[in-house]
Amino acid sequence: MSFQLDIKTLLYLFILGNLFSALLITFYRYQFSKDIASILFITAKWIQVVFWSSILLWDYIPHWIAVPLSNALILGGGGLEISSLLMMMGMMDRKAKLYYSGLVVGSVLSFIIVALFFNHANLRVASTSLWVMLFVIYPGYRLTAGKERSPLQIIMGGVFYTIAAVMLVRSFAALILEPEMGPLTANPAQYLYYLGMFLMLVGGIAVFILLSNEHSYEKLKRIATYDSLTGILGRRAFLMEAELKLAMAARKREYCSMLLLDLDHFKIVNDTFGHDKGDIVLQDFALTIESRLGNGDLFGRIGGEEFAIMLYGQDVENSGRRAEELREAVKEASADSLDGGYTISIGIVTVLPDQHTALNTLYKLSDRALYQAKQDGRDRVVRAG
Repeated sequence: MSFQLDIKTLLYLFILGNLFSALLITFYRYQFSKDIASILFITAKWIQVVFWSSILLWDYIPHWIAVPLSNALILGGGGLEISSLLMMMGMMDRKAKLYYSGLVVGSVLSFIIVALFFNHANLRVASTSLWVMLFVIYPGYRLTAGKERSPLQIIMGGVFYTIAAVMLVRSFAALILEPEMGPLTANPAQYLYYLGMFLMLVGGIAVFILLSNEHSYEKLKRIATYDSLTGILGRRAFLMEAELKLAMAARKREYCSMLLLDLDHFKIVNDTFGHDKGDIVLQDFALTIESRLGNGDLFGRIGGEEFAIMLYGQDVENSGRRAEELREAVKEASADSLDGGYTISIGIVTVLPDQHTALNTLYKLSDRALYQAKQDGRDRVVRAG
């Protein structure tokens, strides 16, 4: 009787624990924008609250209602939680969707067969445990397979593997060791089962919060790094990356070229066609330039209609040719975004830098060259001396 009380006590603790975690996650995400993964995770937690609570009602409602309801709740809640975590880590691909679709169909058929032909408590426990094992072993594999895995992913993968092992032991105990075993039977396998559920409860919440913070950090980092209109580097990020490129060129004794680009008469574009049209012109311009740059080149928006490029390893002749190619490419493509098209002016400077070469100096020289290009009639490339 005391063991039965212990199981019931654990059951009450899990109801309170899941209720607390559901409330915690719900209020934690309340102030944030609601993405699909967060909604699924919160829904999963409330389903798990209902699942653990439903076990207390087994003595008061018919088993033909209670058993399938509880099985559906545990697999539905666990499946949604796993799916949400995989989505947050970018792992909910077509393969994962097919795998879980197959598990849903297989588990439903299995429950129907057990209920109709083998309706014994131990077989229901074994069947449910095996399906839960299959649900959790896949994310364990996805989180630990491959070389580029973070410590957080490896730890969470280990938690999923532990839960899968516990479910396998519980299923074996129900089939072989305890033929009369039911959901509330007190034995070592059941205590392992509750331990596994506790790991999933704590681990799931911890990973969800950590991933939420990681996503928020990545979002803020992207906002600080990239220009929101064109998607290329913003001024600060470009200058920081350009400093690193310049230092690397100095170490390796490679040429480095700085280009400043400015859209000619862009104020007229905004005044004539409106700022919305001006934004489209800037976006198309950025796409045109970006598509013609190499992997080692930097491209950023310095401000307004002024942009900057750093060409790594390009001497005077090559950088001049590249600048002319970019100017011509923009001129040819400009008609697609603006009637009559538009042109750009480019100021360029090329150096073989050393440790004393300052990025600010290159910026000033290319800016003077750009100013000269404007004075000379625009739509041209001018090199700084």
